Amino acid sequence: MLPEPPDDSQPDDSQPDDSQPDSSRPAGPSGTPGPEDDPQGPEQGLFVCLPAEDLSLAGFAQNGQADTMAPGPLLATVMHTVIGEDASGLPGLSDDQLIGVLSGGRRMESWAAWVQLAAMRELARRRPAVEPGDSGRAGFSDFAADELTGPFHLTWEAATGQIMYACTVADRLPLTFAALAAGQIHPVAVKIIEDETRFLSLKNVAKADRVLADLAQSKSFGRLRYAAHQLVLKLDPDYAKLRKDETRKYAYVRRFREDSGNAGMVAHEMPPDEVLASWQHVEQRALDLRAAGMPGTLQELRVRAFLNLLQETDSRTLPAHPAEGAEADPQKSPPDSEPPAPGPGGPGGPGGPAGPDPGGPGPSGPGPGGPAPGPTSGAEPSIAALVTITVPVETMQGLSETPGEVGGFGLLDAPDVRAVVAAAARHPRTRWCVTALHPDGTAAAHGCGVGRHPPPVLANLIAPGGPAPGPDPPSRDDLRSLGIRMLPIARGSCDHAHAEPGYQPSRKLRHLVRARNARCTAPGCGRPAARCDLDHTVPWDQGGLTCECDLAPLCRHHHRCKQAEGWRLEQPEPGVLVWRTPAGRSYATTPTVHPL
Repeated sequence: MLPEPPDDSQPDDSQPDDSQPDSSRPAGPSGTPGPEDDPQGPEQGLFVCLPAEDLSLAGFAQNGQADTMAPGPLLATVMHTVIGEDASGLPGLSDDQLIGVLSGGRRMESWAAWVQLAAMRELARRRPAVEPGDSGRAGFSDFAADELTGPFHLTWEAATGQIMYACTVADRLPLTFAALAAGQIHPVAVKIIEDETRFLSLKNVAKADRVLADLAQSKSFGRLRYAAHQLVLKLDPDYAKLRKDETRKYAYVRRFREDSGNAGMVAHEMPPDEVLASWQHVEQRALDLRAAGMPGTLQELRVRAFLNLLQETDSRTLPAHPAEGAEADPQKSPPDSEPPAPGPGGPGGPGGPAGPDPGGPGPSGPGPGGPAPGPTSGAEPSIAALVTITVPVETMQGLSETPGEVGGFGLLDAPDVRAVVAAAARHPRTRWCVTALHPDGTAAAHGCGVGRHPPPVLANLIAPGGPAPGPDPPSRDDLRSLGIRMLPIARGSCDHAHAEPGYQPSRKLRHLVRARNARCTAPGCGRPAARCDLDHTVPWDQGGLTCECDLAPLCRHHHRCKQAEGWRLEQPEPGVLVWRTPAGRSYATTPTVHPL
């Protein structure tokens, strides 16, 4: 690779001889011509010189020049030349050459993965934990990962995990790392080796690295994992117990949204004996449900038993459905005609997007210090407080199929939204708020009902045994009758109409800020605003206002990140946060856009 030479002068050029500089023009240091001699200067560049045979299709045949070339810029250039911009060169390849191209692409994949890991390792080296409040528990600054959340669209937890993985592979498995750079092993093989050797001592991991870096070049992923597991047990007979004990420290249970739109729950790293005993308990309850006459397969009854046990309910105690033609008790209306009790909401409907707490829009109820609801014998669920449910009003009324969202869980289709709203309405301490939206889906105004009420937008439209809601949306009078006063949310510029003199914002101001920004305002962070600090962008003791234009929700991690060395946060307009990293890059987050 050579710098591009300047253009050669032609013999008949009438330019003055460069060896005789014009004394009328200023000279550079040591008498060399100054920059005015060539306003543009010599062009600089990189040139790749390759033999012509390297750019031929034949090079991709088995054991050809391109088929065995190490990954990197040269191989990328050759492949680009042969394949073309739009893969137009692929049809001209023989089968043998096509496999050679696939092999080259796989080596480039490994090399690209190595580039990212090497760069992450270097970032960790440049970001040691030096501040008193920086734990450095991962081996680098707590806030190094936040520099990757903007460009990579990751959470800071995921970015931290990737940097830790890069450091582990580079430091503990140098031979495996080198094989990845050479395109000899696939990134998945590296992950298998790292996973299987994670708790080996430095002495034993060095032995394993030598063996597994070589095996990975000829084994399938399954066979490699088997061989790695065999090897670590040979190196350390107590490894299995050590690994089990260490990973059990990170046991957890979580709920999640299935791709289908249903929900799931999963527990990880649990004690085997307790899991087997718990499964037996679920199995026995399923058999009891079958003996009680509940319909369904055993698999379906296991699901019902699982949910019964978790919610402390018992489907066996439910009253039987009334016989066909039986007269209904006039004092008891069917469940679907009962008036909704106070419950959650969201944009254009009950419950603001920012979520409940003693100061977040949305349903609120027993939190720390509040009584938890007791077990019930019925099968209808009751969703406890501190759950934010974002519900378009038309969806709740059955007039629209627009999805809703449950904070920390994900999107729900319209029927599930209505079921969740009904479940929240059963909770005795649910409260209702309303957020109106701009046409672009951002919050325009927000207000909350005082005390317990039926859902504000339905209170005057549904009564026990009364008609279903009509097609007309609720009027402002419906909201005023329930004591809901809508307050405008600042946008673009701020007139400080809601500014307050003290440091702690009032409940009303917290609602407005959390309705505007429903989540932590750091790039990539999805923590609900109700579980965040409300931070003064310009510190209060440095002249910052307790106002919409200087408050924003930050999770505790990003609150600390903002205060770390090299970081800077600005709020040029209400709800727009601009983060500047120690690397000098900047990333902006904007007010939440709610589904319309």
